[in-house]
Amino acid sequence: MLKKLMKYEWKAIWKVLLIINTFTILTTVIGLMAMYSLDGRYRQGISFISSLIFILYYMTIIGTSFAMSIYVGIRFYKNLYTDEGYLMHTLPVTKRQLVLSKLLIHSLCLIITEIIVLISIVVLLFPLLAVLLNEPDLFLTSLLHDMAEMIRSTEFSVPTLLVTAVVCNAIGMISGVLSIYCAITLGQTFRGHKVMGAILCYIGLYCLIQSVCSVFLMPQTTLLGSAGYNPMIYVVHAITTTSVVSLFFGIICYCITLHMMKNRLNLD
Repeated sequence: MLKKLMKYEWKAIWKVLLIINTFTILTTVIGLMAMYSLDGRYRQGISFISSLIFILYYMTIIGTSFAMSIYVGIRFYKNLYTDEGYLMHTLPVTKRQLVLSKLLIHSLCLIITEIIVLISIVVLLFPLLAVLLNEPDLFLTSLLHDMAEMIRSTEFSVPTLLVTAVVCNAIGMISGVLSIYCAITLGQTFRGHKVMGAILCYIGLYCLIQSVCSVFLMPQTTLLGSAGYNPMIYVVHAITTTSVVSLFFGIICYCITLHMMKNRLNLD
């Protein structure tokens, strides 16, 4: 039954996923066309247009990721806590299957969106920065070379860092979706202002998670400006620490969501 629920959820969300990511792709293509159509003799025009493209592009990639997260929350709320919820909660499935089906599909959508955004950044943002900073054409290559040198100076290997980054990113995505679910579920306990309650709960959860991460990162942060301290060590430590904290809060949010849905379901 879980597969059927996932199939149903995918059919309901894939069009929105396509529209959002198509917008990112189109913005990237337009940006590339604008950059390569400029005449190199007009350096002032290049600087102005490049700066404008940079601002618009930054707003786009932030907006697409934010829009996908917002839609995930709206989809969860409408499907389980509005009139649709009367049907969903009477299906011959468990609350765990309802939550898991949405969690897996919604996390997959967010991961796909992030991958497309990262590819878009590599394709457009690095050449754009090369123009703005007057760097040579091999700006990306030189940047990757510098990063590789920083990695070699640590005890971590490149494959280890890549696997760690992928795993930590997946944990962060899943925990982020669970925090949205938890905030929406807790928001249903508010009388008359459920949407506002959900927003306030999410802000509270976000601030709490960030505060805990800051506390655990404080010892490494104090060493960041020290002579001889490799920034890559701080990056790895920050990623792993944030992932552990996110995993901890993700489990808590999952348990709260299931508990509230089983014992304190409110569809009024």
